Amino acid sequence: MYTRKRRGRTNLSAFRRFRRDESGGMIIFTLYILLCMLLAIGLSLDTVRFEYTRAKLQHTLDRAVLAAANLEQVLDPKDVVEDYFAKAGLADNLVSVNVEQGINYRTVSARSEARIDTMFIDMVGIKSLTVPASGAANESLADIEIALVLDNSGSMREGTPTRLQLLKDAANEFIDAVARDEADQDGTTAISIVPFSEQVSLGETMFNQYSTTSEQDRTRCVTFTESQFSSVSLPPTEPLLRTMHFDAQNSQWYVSDAVCDTSGDRDIAAWSTDPDYLKSRINAMQHGGWTSIDVGTKWGVTMLDPVSQPVLSALIDAGEVDKSLEGQPFAYDRDNTKKVLVVMSDGANTVQREVRPGYREGNSPLYLYRYYGRDYYSYYHDRPGTSYDYYSHYHKAWRRDPVGGNDADRLTWPEVWADMSVIRYAYEFPSRIFGGSYWTYYDQMVEEIGSKTATAWDGNVKNPRTSAICDAAKQAGILIFTIGMDTDDPAADMALEDCASLPTYYYDVRSLDISNAFASIALQINQLRLTQ
Repeated sequence: MYTRKRRGRTNLSAFRRFRRDESGGMIIFTLYILLCMLLAIGLSLDTVRFEYTRAKLQHTLDRAVLAAANLEQVLDPKDVVEDYFAKAGLADNLVSVNVEQGINYRTVSARSEARIDTMFIDMVGIKSLTVPASGAANESLADIEIALVLDNSGSMREGTPTRLQLLKDAANEFIDAVARDEADQDGTTAISIVPFSEQVSLGETMFNQYSTTSEQDRTRCVTFTESQFSSVSLPPTEPLLRTMHFDAQNSQWYVSDAVCDTSGDRDIAAWSTDPDYLKSRINAMQHGGWTSIDVGTKWGVTMLDPVSQPVLSALIDAGEVDKSLEGQPFAYDRDNTKKVLVVMSDGANTVQREVRPGYREGNSPLYLYRYYGRDYYSYYHDRPGTSYDYYSHYHKAWRRDPVGGNDADRLTWPEVWADMSVIRYAYEFPSRIFGGSYWTYYDQMVEEIGSKTATAWDGNVKNPRTSAICDAAKQAGILIFTIGMDTDDPAADMALEDCASLPTYYYDVRSLDISNAFASIALQINQLRLTQ
């Protein structure tokens, strides 16, 4: 009994001593520290692997989106990004590519992802790590040059309200949408307006910068040769044929419908950033005349071509263009610049007329004697075997001298065409004097490009000219939008669609939808202001 009690007390004492004993405690603590150190080292190694993978993904992604966002990149932006990842051996890690682009901006964003299996920290339940990488690149164009080529032909009078009025409203809204605030320091938007019908008239200062013929000084239009439609450039030193001042439309004794408008209402509005000025020029436009889309487009392209820089500088010196535009039109390859051409017409190319050589300068057969407000015309013709070489229009007879004698003035050809229409001259003089159809004499004096056949306008000359200047503009980098307003002629639709940079850039609209077409184009132009 005693022994059993003693043994119980001994066991209890041993337990108490064991409980109080601190020897070996550091071993346990050390084991915990070692375990934590192993976890820390493992975490560091896994972190290094994570960061290496992330850096590789991010570096590849950054290079890919920068290359894809380059506006000079002709490949599909998404394909460019995918190609970068494929060449880096990361094709499976590309998650998504998003592309937003307009006529002068492109934003490319991408997201990639990789998964790495952990080597150490899986001991705490983390079996893998997801490595993300994302980025975006944007390139936009700050400076825009726009040329609006607007149909002012006689058919624009049709409709209620007229097509021309609807065009004015739509064009004014377009100007409000794209003209940049003067306080905007991100670039300029320079706009030119080119009204056209059978011809295009220039302002006096602008016209004087070109090397034109000098048969007369009434008109400020140019008759281009066919080869000039194949080039975007129109150097001021290039010889140009000045369009004669003449009326080939009516039969009056006076000029009522000149081929080249001299009123000034339809002069080119050159290189402006002032929306109020541009809208005032739009509102001044008048309908009248035939349709020359080729001529209008040629001048529109000229307003965007850098060869025209000396012309713009001269207008700055004359106080007609703001000096902030010095140096424009910019070079085609200039960074952050886009050139936009908008061509609007309500029909097909029709006819363009010009006085033939031999009837442009020098003396004509006509003599004029003005007496008490009345005009007396005499027609000179050297008739063999007689001295009666002057036919008096008033007396209807041949005479030795013109009516008025030495007081009669011999008219030059420019003076004749400034005095009466070609049809009137052909009818009253050669046709009446020598017989024959006056149209025969008309054709001898006037060249018609795109004259009317039995059924339709012959577009075999003017349509190819339109295509030639449009193709040259597109090759130079000009972006072209076209609008057909109530164009029921398939040839007109084809010519305008062919001119546009893309099929989707041709708008075939009814009269009341013209504003929607201009609004859509303005929206695309304004994308250049988007940045990310």
